[in-house]
Amino acid sequence: MPELSVIIEWMNQYPKTGWILLLIYILLGVVRHRVINAESGSVFRGLLNLRKRRLERMLEQPYLNKNAISLVRRELRQRSLYQLTGLYNYRLQDLAIIFCDRYGLRAGYLKPWRNWLNEQEGQIVFKRKWHCFRWRIFLLVLFVNVILLVAFIMYIFSHASAEMIAPLIMFYVLLWLFPWLMVASVPTPAWTREMEAYLKKFNAEQRMADSNNHCHIELQ
Repeated sequence: MPELSVIIEWMNQYPKTGWILLLIYILLGVVRHRVINAESGSVFRGLLNLRKRRLERMLEQPYLNKNAISLVRRELRQRSLYQLTGLYNYRLQDLAIIFCDRYGLRAGYLKPWRNWLNEQEGQIVFKRKWHCFRWRIFLLVLFVNVILLVAFIMYIFSHASAEMIAPLIMFYVLLWLFPWLMVASVPTPAWTREMEAYLKKFNAEQRMADSNNHCHIELQ
């Protein structure tokens, strides 16, 4: 973000657009504060917490039988692990905890790839083909956005006054390009290869553990 002194200097030179820049600066400060001090999607998280509180109150209702209480506890556990791992698939949640604990990774390490992860026979399966497809779509849309940004800059240079060029560019980037990148970004291939290396090692260890358990059962 630009320094406040730069905004004040711009206001002295261009009073009209200076106030626009000051307003954008204030809005950016508010957004930055919210991003730093809270996770994204707080509205949806609030709705999930409301549902969680309702489930917690159900545990105190004396007319529910043991089976219903068991289902409520299972649902609460799934929601708690979702907040921890970022994965809502209950089969993946336990595996993700083992995975992250084993290699010293943060609890939400697998969250960026959650749309392409699945559980199969006690292993974490990554749908690499679909991730590559989404990555190519992301690059294509990003290329289109860059072309639109260049075209927009060329247009305002030829039609807007000098003092309006910078605010209009900031308006386009902050209200469209950056929000789109935050919502639609896909993990890069290099980052994904690192994750796949962890998964390959993890799944091999899982297969070996399952094989040893199977042999131990046969011996018994």
